[in-house]
Amino acid sequence: MDVVGNREILDFEEIQQSSFMNFWKHLVVFRYEAGDFKYIFFGTSLVNSFGSEHTGKFVSELPNPIRQKELFDVMLNVVTTKEIVYAKGNLKIDEKEYLLFQRVIIPLRRNGEINEVLHFIVFNQDN
Repeated sequence: MDVVGNREILDFEEIQQSSFMNFWKHLVVFRYEAGDFKYIFFGTSLVNSFGSEHTGKFVSELPNPIRQKELFDVMLNVVTTKEIVYAKGNLKIDEKEYLLFQRVIIPLRRNGEINEVLHFIVFNQDN
């Protein structure tokens, strides 16, 4: 088993290892820039569940203001406190309440700076 552990903050380079690639379809990477969070990567499983690609967009561009605030607040807290967040819920506010999810949100370091956030999200219909 390849293990990445014994550290406070995960480095972006670590999730680029080939042993980590099977997780990428369930990942979102956000970068905090210009007072907003930008989708740097949006996994294929998530594109299928949400129904659209978000890579390159900002959280402030999401059509639902409730989702914008929810995502922004939790990610700003993760970047600021460096704490891991575990969450579960559904996409009711996106009119897809039948989609249940479980999510882990962690701070992510790149080039020595912690201004990114990694989400690992699994939906009830994922295989």
